[in-house]
Amino acid sequence: MSSTITSYSPFRITFGGGGTDIEPFISTHGGFVVNATIDRGVRVSYKDDGHSLEISSRDLLRSYIVGANEHTEVLDRMVELLEVNGVKRGRILLNGDVPPGSGLGSSSALITATLRLIGELRGAVDPPGKMAEEAYDIEMNRFGVTLGRQDPYAIAIGGFKGMAFRGKEFTVHPIQVGSRIFSEIDGGTILVYTGKTRESTEALKDQVQASRSGDMETIGNLERMKDVAEKMLHSALSGDLDGFYSLVNAAWEIKKRLGSRVTSERVERIIGTALSSGARAARLMGGGRDGFVLVLCRPGDVDRIQSRLMSESEFVFRVSLDPQGTRILR
Repeated sequence: MSSTITSYSPFRITFGGGGTDIEPFISTHGGFVVNATIDRGVRVSYKDDGHSLEISSRDLLRSYIVGANEHTEVLDRMVELLEVNGVKRGRILLNGDVPPGSGLGSSSALITATLRLIGELRGAVDPPGKMAEEAYDIEMNRFGVTLGRQDPYAIAIGGFKGMAFRGKEFTVHPIQVGSRIFSEIDGGTILVYTGKTRESTEALKDQVQASRSGDMETIGNLERMKDVAEKMLHSALSGDLDGFYSLVNAAWEIKKRLGSRVTSERVERIIGTALSSGARAARLMGGGRDGFVLVLCRPGDVDRIQSRLMSESEFVFRVSLDPQGTRILR
């Protein structure tokens, strides 16, 4: 009997620039984001047991056996992806650390982890950039997800970094492990669950439609978001912690101008509680309204602020930064 192979992709958090990496803005103006991968993610495990291909998901509480199931959306598309790449038997287990649709790039994490597993089985592993491009194409054209380019690239490459995009071209500006800002973020990051998930495609529709129609207010806000993200990277590289946190808050204020579905009363209440309790910065992750609120604190304030945030949510947890991207767990 063959051994189990497990591929892993970390989730990502975004500090600024999310939304500037979406077409058509990215091709006409170029995008810029600052993000980091964290120590929570998605595992895709495979064991060839000689039987029909089976996919089971702890998160979706559902199993799929080829030839024995009706259409099941995500799992159905996953089977298609695996079969077209020659994986036609065995057991696949999908296991994520947070619920899907939480604003942490879970769909990109799932696809990049699956592609890394396929590469391992084939004995031909693509470099992270190529894997990210394939994952982006799969999400857009096979899964029908509206997304920015940052998610698959941030997750496949890993680490704390700035990323510049122009169409399909990208440049990575890493923030080194051990730097002042890396250590601060690594020791002072909390995620707060709003209690609901959401479909990112729906949350991003307003922005995409406005951008395509040439709406000057939307384009102007995206330009400002890009500028703030570029300044954020400069603050991180120079060790300007106060400047970095201030820009994270500024980026969120601009993000809220992109549409009515970006924030909610509950999100704003969580953010207000975090900031009034001494957090340096706070903002919602992902396209909008629900999922996880990112809270950035001084490491010495984490215990007190986390305890205070427990009054707002039953799911409040600390995360550290993961300097690696998608990989096989050995």
